[in-house]
Amino acid sequence: MSDRGMKKWLPFNALIEQNEFLERMIYEKHKIKKPQISVEQASKIDRILKEHADNILTFRIYLDGYLYTFNGKIEKLDLPNHKIYFKDFFVPIKDILDIDDPEPFCSIS
Repeated sequence: MSDRGMKKWLPFNALIEQNEFLERMIYEKHKIKKPQISVEQASKIDRILKEHADNILTFRIYLDGYLYTFNGKIEKLDLPNHKIYFKDFFVPIKDILDIDDPEPFCSIS
């Protein structure tokens, strides 16, 4: 269900500045707080990065108030700067929330 307040102002977005402001307001309104990851989740991410860095992995990341999921192959792990480089961009390690485990049953001990 959509917010009535936003519908109320839609007829007034005739000016470019107002349209940009309304879009920015909607963007800011839907942001969420960064989810906290557990110690177990952090160790799982660390293990997968060490063991499967050459594979295509599915990442769940948090950027600017939104959660994103993407598949990618790691080009470079920059541990001193805490960044992971992909083909066209990089992600700070602190923004990774989860990585799908390509071999989930190998980690049982």
